[in-house]
Amino acid sequence: MLICGASFAGLMVARELAGAGADVLIVDRYEIGERQTSACGIPTEWLEKLGLLAAARQRFDTPVINTPHGIGRYKLPWTFSTIDYRTICGLLWEHCDAHFETAKVEGLASGAANGPDAISVETDRGVISAPLVVDALGWRRGLAGPAGYQPPDAPLSRGLEVHPPGAAEDLQIWIDRRYVPAGYGWSFPAGEETRIGVGSFDPKFHVRETTELLAEDLQRDRVRYQGNWIPHKLRQATGRGVFFTGDSAGHCLPLTAEGIRTALYFGIGLGRELRAVVDGRQSREDAARHYAEFNDSHEWKFKWMLRVQKLVPRVPPRLLGPLIRIFGMKRFVDWSFGHYLNIAPPEFADAAPERPKPEVPTPV
Repeated sequence: MLICGASFAGLMVARELAGAGADVLIVDRYEIGERQTSACGIPTEWLEKLGLLAAARQRFDTPVINTPHGIGRYKLPWTFSTIDYRTICGLLWEHCDAHFETAKVEGLASGAANGPDAISVETDRGVISAPLVVDALGWRRGLAGPAGYQPPDAPLSRGLEVHPPGAAEDLQIWIDRRYVPAGYGWSFPAGEETRIGVGSFDPKFHVRETTELLAEDLQRDRVRYQGNWIPHKLRQATGRGVFFTGDSAGHCLPLTAEGIRTALYFGIGLGRELRAVVDGRQSREDAARHYAEFNDSHEWKFKWMLRVQKLVPRVPPRLLGPLIRIFGMKRFVDWSFGHYLNIAPPEFADAAPERPKPEVPTPV
């Protein structure tokens, strides 16, 4: 089995396959945990369920929502944690029994098709063939061929952040057109650093200047930049014999751009389907059908989130303050954030029996 991409989704698929006896190879152009591409936050219960709490850097239960006309504090029914990217990737990798190689994936090899025996993938180190292939490469969807997306003419948001040193107490969000016409700014404290950034729902709006403006307003240094494109539309989870997961399948929630939890969630779902193939309980075609159905069953949830994403920029600024206060009522917060968590519930990680940590095989 070949897994292209060694971030949250790819590592989670490999972790679900540990102990199944599958010969799994993961390839990525970077070393595991080398290149962080997000503010790295996730509901804390997901870390607890997966044994990843050692990656947590700071925990929050009352985010602060800032608007030009008022501030709201939302006491959540659950907590949210910022995490260290390298640590969480390392923890996921510890529970895999796969092999890893650095290689840049170029796409499906010329002439590759949905054959019964193997799919061939072109890399900068040669062609790799496997009967089961996973694309966890991110928003580029590198194995989709012509179906791949290219910014800015694609359903993508864009985000940029800086990582100045120094602690802070509150997780904060800014809905303020001074920073971005359609989108939001953020400040995510993570122990000894704070991650400050701006995300735009409009991929054509450049966010560097306003990211620097927000950091300046917070009197923080503009250092250690990182940015990425963020998919905000669910995509087909299978095609050309390939299984897509994480950002490759659009598994990033519209409006909030939360993608780590959903990458783990769909990675678990895909891993279980592929494990059934390895165990001889279903064919590759059955796995593709089941996984596609699982992916598509979430489409209405993603569409509702996208509708709200499109609605927020249309709200007159003078109404934002009163609306933030109304939406901060405990009953509404508990109801809305409870439903939000259930888009990818942490209990899903309990659905399969717990397996012991495998021994990593010695390459031959």
